[in-house]
Amino acid sequence: MRNNGYTLIEIMIALAVFAILSVITATSMYQSFDIRSRLNLQSNQLNEILEAITLIKHDTDQIIDRAIINNELLMFPPFTGFPQYLEFSHGGIVNPNNTEPRSTLQRVAYICDKSKLIRRTWDSIDIPIRDKGLDKVIISNLNECKFSYISHSKHIFEEWRDYAVQQNQKKESIPLAIRFNFKFEKLGSIGLDFAISGTLYAA
Repeated sequence: MRNNGYTLIEIMIALAVFAILSVITATSMYQSFDIRSRLNLQSNQLNEILEAITLIKHDTDQIIDRAIINNELLMFPPFTGFPQYLEFSHGGIVNPNNTEPRSTLQRVAYICDKSKLIRRTWDSIDIPIRDKGLDKVIISNLNECKFSYISHSKHIFEEWRDYAVQQNQKKESIPLAIRFNFKFEKLGSIGLDFAISGTLYAA
């Protein structure tokens, strides 16, 4: 009489095949989810960079040669730049028919703070309350962040101060362009030059 049941060896072989297929399927699914997660992360980072570029371009187009009065009632230059901090006077804020009781001018700063690029603004162009600036993170997850400044003679400087003229630098209140240097873990290094419209036309 023939036994139609499975032998122990057949069951063990079937279980082994099932285990191998399960491992292969789980590995493939994990890799798919991992690739999708990394692609989403890179896509979000690229979108963040593009939005930041648009904002920086708008700001640099609106930089004006307008000194301000600081908290000590002293004149502060229109533009000041350091490797991790730059600040300037900005024009062109929308105020249709002067409906808002404020100037269309604004003081703006960009700050490299650890792994973030921050844009800071103040409500008042003159005598701004320094610790009352409004901060907005426009790029996150940076490995490096640094600014440099291009003069009309095309020399690059790490600092830009109206009262401290460096070698190869003429006395200029505003640079020709600002270079934003970023380094990302996945995307590598990016250097972006933003011409300052007013000085470009003057040149």
